[in-house]
Amino acid sequence: MAKSTSKLFENEEPKEMKKDALNVPEEVKEEVKEETIPESQTEVVATPPVSADDIQDVDLSVIKKKRFRINGDNNRILELNTSDLNILSRLTTAYDRLQNYMTEVGKILSGLPDDEITEDVQRVAAEQLKAIDANMRKELDYIFDAPVSKVCDDGGSMYDPYEGAFKFEHIIEAVLKLYERNLDSEFSKIRKRVSAKTSKYTKKYHN
Repeated sequence: MAKSTSKLFENEEPKEMKKDALNVPEEVKEEVKEETIPESQTEVVATPPVSADDIQDVDLSVIKKKRFRINGDNNRILELNTSDLNILSRLTTAYDRLQNYMTEVGKILSGLPDDEITEDVQRVAAEQLKAIDANMRKELDYIFDAPVSKVCDDGGSMYDPYEGAFKFEHIIEAVLKLYERNLDSEFSKIRKRVSAKTSKYTKKYHN
């Protein structure tokens, strides 16, 4: 009975490999031995855990927001950084966009027919006005870097008329007074501090 091919070649290759391994020149063996990395150098050094005692906190909080209650309602608290001078540039940019939105409101309202308004026309106008109101609210929040439109609004839209102006204008004017009051106080403190530092020099030259 013929041997299977698996038995014919069984153990032949391993024997050949063992034979070749024994015939490796000594200089090659020495070279390999020299290049072998010591086992101690291959160990992975674990990073020691950071202890809470090793961490020191640094307080760089230079922004202190003040809290204001709207219309005596404890559920309507507005937090503002009333020392933020960048409000001037944001107000300039956003107010122009608010005026443009008011122009769009005027066009929509003037475009409505004087007689009976169909449901389709009413629906389209309502969707347009709703989108404008949402954009105006975003501009108000952008100006003051706070959710002013949500906290200060008591219903209706930002383009609602009120005492000869529009609601968004009344809100801006009222909130700006909070900034003016704080900045006047802050600049007064700065003037006093600068005056205290420079008084010894001014007295020297004025006496």
